[in-house]
Amino acid sequence: MYFLYLILKTPNGLLSLGIFLYSVILAIVSPRLKRNDKKLALWILCLLPVAVALVHFLVNGTITFWAFKYLYLESLVPLINFLPGKNKKAFAAKSISSSILAFIVCFVCLLNLIAGSKVHNYSRKSYTKSFQKMLDTLEKEYVLNSWKQIDYDFLRSRYLPQVQMAEEQNDETVYAAVVTEVLYRFYDSHVSANLSSSLYYDTRDVFAGNDFGFSMIKLDDGSVMAVLVDAESEAYKQGIHDGTIILSWNNQKIQDAIDKVECISPDIQFPVKNNEDFFKPIYLAAKNDDQVNLTFVLDDGSEKNITIGKWQSEYNRFVIAMTKALNWDMERRNFYSTMLDDECGYLQVVAESYGEFSDNVSALRHGFYPKLTELYAEKIQDLLDHGMKYLIVDIRNNVGGYDSVAGALASLFTDEKTPMVSFGYEDSKGYHIDETQYVFPDARYTKLPVVVLTNASCMSAGDGMAKFMSDCPNVTLMGITSSSGVNQNNGGNIYLTKNICVVYPIFLSLSSDGIPLIDTDSTRENRIPLDVTIPMTKEFALNLFSDDKTDYELEYAMNWLRDMHAED
Repeated sequence: MYFLYLILKTPNGLLSLGIFLYSVILAIVSPRLKRNDKKLALWILCLLPVAVALVHFLVNGTITFWAFKYLYLESLVPLINFLPGKNKKAFAAKSISSSILAFIVCFVCLLNLIAGSKVHNYSRKSYTKSFQKMLDTLEKEYVLNSWKQIDYDFLRSRYLPQVQMAEEQNDETVYAAVVTEVLYRFYDSHVSANLSSSLYYDTRDVFAGNDFGFSMIKLDDGSVMAVLVDAESEAYKQGIHDGTIILSWNNQKIQDAIDKVECISPDIQFPVKNNEDFFKPIYLAAKNDDQVNLTFVLDDGSEKNITIGKWQSEYNRFVIAMTKALNWDMERRNFYSTMLDDECGYLQVVAESYGEFSDNVSALRHGFYPKLTELYAEKIQDLLDHGMKYLIVDIRNNVGGYDSVAGALASLFTDEKTPMVSFGYEDSKGYHIDETQYVFPDARYTKLPVVVLTNASCMSAGDGMAKFMSDCPNVTLMGITSSSGVNQNNGGNIYLTKNICVVYPIFLSLSSDGIPLIDTDSTRENRIPLDVTIPMTKEFALNLFSDDKTDYELEYAMNWLRDMHAED
């Protein structure tokens, strides 16, 4: 209910509500106008919302049409009054049907606006002007400006000259690259640029488009190891293979070179600093230099220094490395459950989305979602009936959705009613809570050992799932990396060109103590730490980046559960 209240405070929400109220009033007076043969007046009154919608469309442009499709549909509802029928029953039927339809379309429109209530179209402006308007808009509307201490003056002074250069060259890829780097500095996975497919690939190559025949990963002992080495590459011919330790990069100690890397790309963002540190070697191996000088350790223990140029392979090694590290090619089946072996059950949740209507109803009920809790319980009970002794809940690469969908699962593992997420606002006096959703205890499986498997590509309500589950006493949060570290609510959209749309959160999610929930602040420290970090040993890394299709993270979690509960 609180989100609907917030939507109704926006211009588009007020417009939708206004059209609904106008439609109801018109439905009441239209029979009288028809009886008095005032058809012209009725036509004008019925077409007035269409005219308003047309003006709205012309102001916002074609590019935003689908964002406001329900608003435009709502403007057509009054035309029902012109359907055939002249008796009182026909008049009453048209009045009632138009009022009901207006309410339904208005309600759907308001729900749709939650994901896009503030839409700005600057695509008609030059790159320079649209960039300035983007920063002005984010400075006004981005919900975590003070929490993350965003320095807009720095962003303007540093990047405006680059935008001007892109404008002079009329190069949209350069502009997209500048925007991508600017948004990286928000350290918020919810602040990103949606790029058209061709522009996306070109922009990614700006930041990570090189290939020297291998990628790299840092091990827990501090050494940096080569992985995904191409047997046809010059690096391989010079002695580098999977498992080779790299000592220096462009005449710098390898760790010094890694420390300077920023993981900028349109693929993913890393609000948590430790997560970014994990991926820096992969990004370093794909940085844009024509050649690289490096030192590595040969199999006999001696050191070798070489200079090699870029390698043209048949596939993008950066993408392969990221896919291996994040298991991006995993099969995605929401609410899928199965037995992994005779004792270990498995439940996959890839999005906090069950049914749009029931998800919204659960939010209106402050997070109470008994229908979904029962679905989870049925799946878990079926696994127990098949001999399950422990459970893995897989939320890797979870794209988010509704926190109540996460809370419905967490309720099965706790016997206490706990605050899940609060909504509110910020003013000069700080943060204020207006409404709270809860994890409502069911407690059916508080004794069942559970591992929740997450990664840096698990975000938003997926972060919520990680937190709410890890708060349960019988749950262990595990992964190579932690979840993304974001939980605010999107709703802002800025179109810079027809191929670049910036999205950002505008509604506050707060913790019970009245600060932003889960999101990292300017320190970028992880606020949902792992209980168990999967060790990046040489053996594990070689397996992880091999051609073997085994899910080694899942295998590690299974072995850990088996070892921890062997005596049970």
